[in-house]
Amino acid sequence: MEAYSAVAFTPEKIHTELSNPDSEFYFAIVDNEIGGYMKLNFGNAQTEPQSNDTLEIERIYVSGEHHGKKIGKLLLNFAIDIALNKQFGYIWLGVWEHNKQAIGFYEHSGFKPFGSHDFFLGDDRQVDLLMRKEL
Repeated sequence: MEAYSAVAFTPEKIHTELSNPDSEFYFAIVDNEIGGYMKLNFGNAQTEPQSNDTLEIERIYVSGEHHGKKIGKLLLNFAIDIALNKQFGYIWLGVWEHNKQAIGFYEHSGFKPFGSHDFFLGDDRQVDLLMRKEL
C-alpha cells in the first residue's frame, strides 16, 4: 500500500485530479473529522473506456477508526444517487481481486463482475476485478 500511495498521492497527481472537471471528490465527516472519501469519474476521466452514460467510483476509502460505521455504504449510496439523477445506465469500479471483504460488500450492493485489468505496485503485477451495477 505504501508503494501505491507514494505514486497515487503525490502533490502533482492530486493537483491534476482535483483540476479535472470530469472528476468529483466527496468527504464523509464524522465528529468534525474526515472519516472517509470518495472519488468519482465521468466521461474521459474514467480509468477504463466506458460509455458516456456511466460513472466510475475510482476510490472509496474509510479511515480505520471509522470502519464498521456504515460510511462506505453511505458513500456508495451517494454515488448511486448521483448516477441515477444523471440517468446513467450503470455505475462501475475496480477492486483488488484478493480483497474478498470489499468484493463481498459490492456484490451485496448489487455489483457484478464484468472484466479485469492489471495494475502495478512497483514491479509487482496485481489484478483488479471490474464490477458494475446496472441502474
